Amino acid sequence: MLLTEAPIDVWKAKNKSLPSEQLSQAEKYFVDLTGKYNASLHPTAKDLASLSFEQLETLYKTVETSKNKNLKSEYIKWITKQLKQIPDLSLQQVIEDYIPPLLSLQKNKEKFDPNFLETLQSVEQLNQALNQKVSSGGSAATVPEEQFGKLAEENGWILYMPHTTEASIELGKTGGRRDTAWCTTRPDSGNMFLHYSASSNRNIILFYVIKKGVNAETDPHAKMSVGFVNGKPEFNQGVVGISVNAKNNNLSEEKFEQVLGKDLASRFLQMMQEKAGSLNGEHPAKDEFRKLVQNPKAFQAKIDGFAKDDDGIGQRRSFIEEAIGYKETTPEVFTILARDPDINVRNEVAVSQKTPPEALAILAGDKNFGVREFVAYNENTKRETLADLAGDIKFDVRIAVAGNPNTPRETLADLAGDSKEDDRVRSVAEETLERQKAQQLTQAIIMEKVWRRLLRSI
Repeated sequence: MLLTEAPIDVWKAKNKSLPSEQLSQAEKYFVDLTGKYNASLHPTAKDLASLSFEQLETLYKTVETSKNKNLKSEYIKWITKQLKQIPDLSLQQVIEDYIPPLLSLQKNKEKFDPNFLETLQSVEQLNQALNQKVSSGGSAATVPEEQFGKLAEENGWILYMPHTTEASIELGKTGGRRDTAWCTTRPDSGNMFLHYSASSNRNIILFYVIKKGVNAETDPHAKMSVGFVNGKPEFNQGVVGISVNAKNNNLSEEKFEQVLGKDLASRFLQMMQEKAGSLNGEHPAKDEFRKLVQNPKAFQAKIDGFAKDDDGIGQRRSFIEEAIGYKETTPEVFTILARDPDINVRNEVAVSQKTPPEALAILAGDKNFGVREFVAYNENTKRETLADLAGDIKFDVRIAVAGNPNTPRETLADLAGDSKEDDRVRSVAEETLERQKAQQLTQAIIMEKVWRRLLRSI
């Protein structure tokens, strides 16, 4: 069934108080969801008329994300049904809580009754079924015990500070199946454990408090993440903060004490405080990150593995930003990033003062003049690269070259004396040239004084 005017008109009449931009966007969602996709497997225009704008937008982005992750239409249709039943279901919840188990069901569908999806009522029911019928494949056994960072076990509760991504993933499972919505327990490249624990400029430590043998799908507080920042616990950060229950819902200190009991909660927090203090900002996960940014092949595989949806693109950029900040990142990895298809990544590399000259030389030939401009400003850029950029067709690039203190004097003289150049290019080039001359004169005076002192001492 293709879009007819009646359903969208009905929807607009119900939502006429919305801004005109949202009304126009809603019309686009109607067109794409009913015309772009197979209408027998996705909601009809009549179905869409009953949704709020937020639900409509979540549904559209869910379909796009699901298709990017190669989830088949029948599973997307099931998510659609869930969206109608749970009005406040967010896109992030769909991505983290719904799509991964549905992908697992799709992969293992031969283990289930052909009508299982039709009878499936909730994602909790799906996870329970997966726990029963799909084994973990024994991956937990491949993670050395010390990487789990077990700190204590008391009254059925275990306190961990995971050291590696693999350990974090395993701690997010019960019965071999993932039962947490945390991005730090995702089994794919979208896992953000290193983004938090191995950050080069933030001191974040994640502690997991886990009720032994209890599935967090049925009891979300059976698994709690407590995040420390600069040696102090950060509670009450809201949904998807670093202190949350298994469903990524906000965790307050009061709730933490209520679940564990005040005495045990106090003891666990004291242990966390002592552990955080003992690390001095050097989380074990940083070793994992250092190895990754020193291995171009592994690094390329990591950044290639992120999802192609908006969520995955954002996670990929965050990961790359961390990599750029590491002093151990090799020139080969910077070369990979200098050729990255994402313009935002190339801009970050061109701006960074950690980028080696070899990567900047690659970026000097970038098709985007903004990238070339950042290269022209970067003081790591080689003199010969700056000389080449002095002939760039874009004024912004040439003025950046004129202002770079490393630009060769002969190049600055050309920019200052060429009548074809813009007045501002000439002016900046002349100023830089004068500064270089003054600096050279100062260095000459200093050297003369040094030599005089040496001669007097002979």
